[in-house]
Amino acid sequence: MPIYAPSLPPRPEQGQGLHPALVIFRFDLRRVLRLKLGRFFGFVFVVILLILCAELYLNHLMASRSSLADVKRVADAFLPQGAKFQAGLLNPLMIAVLWLQVALVGGGLVARDTLYRIRPLLYAHPVTPRDYLAAKALFAAGLPLAVMLPFILLPWGLSLAIGGLRGPVWPSAPLYLVPAALAVSALMGAVTLGASSLASSPKAGFGWALGILLGSSALSAVASGVMGDPRWLALGVGTLSKAWPRLILGLDTQQGWIPVVLGTAFHLTLWLAVAIRRTRPSEAIL
Repeated sequence: MPIYAPSLPPRPEQGQGLHPALVIFRFDLRRVLRLKLGRFFGFVFVVILLILCAELYLNHLMASRSSLADVKRVADAFLPQGAKFQAGLLNPLMIAVLWLQVALVGGGLVARDTLYRIRPLLYAHPVTPRDYLAAKALFAAGLPLAVMLPFILLPWGLSLAIGGLRGPVWPSAPLYLVPAALAVSALMGAVTLGASSLASSPKAGFGWALGILLGSSALSAVASGVMGDPRWLALGVGTLSKAWPRLILGLDTQQGWIPVVLGTAFHLTLWLAVAIRRTRPSEAIL
């Protein structure tokens, strides 16, 4: 007698469900949210953000109380409200910690799949190398952007709430800082994606990402010293990530627009090309 399985669902059509890139992205996101390391970095960023918001509130309080006018004049040297203060919302300390987090988390994006031979299985399903790379790139660039946006929008909203249009944060600040955050996120994502694709394990991916960060900074410092031109510092990815907020807000930098744009384009092109090369099906089992 034949055995039937009437309870089995019908085979779904290939066009149904989420796009393969979104499925891979969702898996990586859930994996990171379960990590204790991710919670630790989240706590660090929350502390930095709370200190920044407390600074904004104290600045408004001293400006609105006549009894604190003398204190306000002293604090103006430490709490400026010009373009430099706006650029400080994406402060160097936060960006340095963010580089460390992105290197730790992003270093295993491709390297973990290489270590456990997962990519051949993915490519055997309706997942193309383009889908795979798009999912990894979206996560690598989306993580730093998701961290930086609260540092822009929360102080901006708090400033509008306590000071209105005359608050310490410009009403137009997001128009300057969000594009800067996008540029920095793209740079971080490209570097970590290229580093992870070169590695054979997550630890090696972290080492590659940290090596690119420190090595490019050292190389740019040597080139700047030899040439006697500070524009060569734009070869360092750390310098580039700190220069973008200042440039967009119109502050003077040692590098200038052209070196920063060229340096960013160079790193984006280089590390994305490496990632594309290393995520080909022929490289899936190496």
